[in-house]
Amino acid sequence: MKCAICQSGVTEAGYVTIVLEKDNTTLVFKKVPAEICENCGEEYISAEVNKALLRRAREELERGVVLEMLHFAA
Repeated sequence: MKCAICQSGVTEAGYVTIVLEKDNTTLVFKKVPAEICENCGEEYISAEVNKALLRRAREELERGVVLEMLHFAA
Protein backbone atom coordinates (compact mmCIF):
# COMPACT_ATOMS: atom_id res chain seq x y z
CA MET A 1 0.00 0.00 0.00
CA LYS A 2 1.06 3.59 -0.47
CA CYS A 3 2.30 5.32 2.69
CA ALA A 4 -0.20 7.80 4.14
CA ILE A 5 2.59 9.81 5.82
CA CYS A 6 5.22 10.47 3.14
CA GLN A 7 2.88 9.86 0.17
CA SER A 8 5.75 8.47 -1.92
CA GLY A 9 6.80 5.23 -0.28
CA VAL A 10 5.27 1.79 -0.53
CA THR A 11 4.90 -0.51 2.47
CA GLU A 12 6.47 -3.93 2.79
CA ALA A 13 5.66 -6.74 5.22
CA GLY A 14 7.98 -6.93 8.20
CA TYR A 15 8.16 -6.99 11.97
CA VAL A 16 8.27 -4.18 14.53
CA THR A 17 8.59 -3.72 18.28
CA ILE A 18 5.60 -2.13 20.02
CA VAL A 19 5.83 -0.55 23.49
CA LEU A 20 2.58 -0.09 25.43
CA GLU A 21 2.44 1.83 28.71
CA LYS A 22 -0.38 2.24 31.19
CA ASP A 23 -0.04 3.57 34.71
CA ASN A 24 3.08 1.87 36.12
CA THR A 25 3.15 -0.97 33.58
CA THR A 26 5.33 -1.14 30.47
CA LEU A 27 4.88 -3.95 27.95
CA VAL A 28 7.30 -4.52 25.08
CA PHE A 29 6.03 -6.73 22.25
CA LYS A 30 8.73 -8.01 19.86
CA LYS A 31 8.22 -9.42 16.35
CA VAL A 32 4.81 -7.80 15.75
CA PRO A 33 3.76 -8.22 12.10
CA ALA A 34 3.36 -4.88 10.34
CA GLU A 35 3.55 -3.06 7.04
CA ILE A 36 6.58 -0.73 7.00
CA CYS A 37 7.15 2.13 4.55
CA GLU A 38 10.33 1.54 2.59
CA ASN A 39 10.83 5.31 2.27
CA CYS A 40 10.11 6.88 5.67
CA GLY A 41 9.83 3.86 7.98
CA GLU A 42 6.24 4.54 9.11
CA GLU A 43 4.73 1.39 10.63
CA TYR A 44 1.18 0.15 10.13
CA ILE A 45 -0.43 -2.72 12.03
CA SER A 46 -3.70 -4.34 11.03
CA ALA A 47 -6.90 -4.10 13.08
CA GLU A 48 -6.59 -7.83 13.84
CA VAL A 49 -3.05 -7.43 15.20
CA ASN A 50 -4.11 -4.37 17.18
CA LYS A 51 -6.97 -6.30 18.83
CA ALA A 52 -4.61 -9.16 19.71
CA LEU A 53 -2.06 -6.72 21.20
CA LEU A 54 -4.69 -5.02 23.36
CA ARG A 55 -6.09 -8.39 24.52
CA ARG A 56 -2.62 -9.59 25.53
CA ALA A 57 -1.93 -6.25 27.23
CA ARG A 58 -5.11 -6.56 29.31
CA GLU A 59 -4.08 -10.09 30.34
CA GLU A 60 -0.64 -8.88 31.44
CA LEU A 61 -2.15 -5.93 33.36
CA GLU A 62 -4.45 -8.35 35.19
CA ARG A 63 -1.40 -10.42 36.17
CA GLY A 64 0.04 -7.29 37.77
CA VAL A 65 3.28 -7.08 35.83
CA VAL A 66 5.34 -3.88 35.94
CA LEU A 67 7.72 -4.57 33.03
CA GLU A 68 7.40 -7.43 30.57
CA MET A 69 8.99 -8.27 27.21
CA LEU A 70 6.91 -10.63 25.07
CA HIS A 71 7.16 -12.21 21.65
CA PHE A 72 3.98 -11.49 19.74
CA ALA A 73 2.06 -14.48 18.46
CA ALA A 74 -1.35 -13.80 16.90
